[in-house]
Amino acid sequence: MVRTKITARIPPDLADSLRRIAVLKDRSISDVVEEAIMRSFADKSQAEHAALIVKLDNISRRLGVIEKSQETLFELSAHATRFAMSVAPEIPDADRAMLNARGSSRFQNVVTAIVARLSGGKSVWKEHFLDAAPVQQSPVQQAVGVAAE
Repeated sequence: MVRTKITARIPPDLADSLRRIAVLKDRSISDVVEEAIMRSFADKSQAEHAALIVKLDNISRRLGVIEKSQETLFELSAHATRFAMSVAPEIPDADRAMLNARGSSRFQNVVTAIVARLSGGKSVWKEHFLDAAPVQQSPVQQAVGVAAE
């Protein structure tokens, strides 16, 4: 392996310790310094890895909340639709076109209202449920000692 020469200034007592360790390990001073530097980089790499795991765990937790919210929304929508269809009276053929037009207009108004609220940053979910949800730490966050965001 090709090596690059570097010069470093260290305190005399550290230089003495370095020489003694090199003699004890029967290795060159360069090898001992290289090993120490590699170990230092490995420790930083492990810390970066742990931080990344905490971030990924946080993202995973948030995705779980989104998935549960979507499941609840779909279930609510399905039940509301089933109920509305079960109590709706039969529509005579003569009135069907007029009632379809009225229903289409009402549906468009509902969609417009939803788009306006969401684009303004408002939602029933945020106002009533999101702030009430407890923030829990994952096992990884607890082990590393990082507070949940």
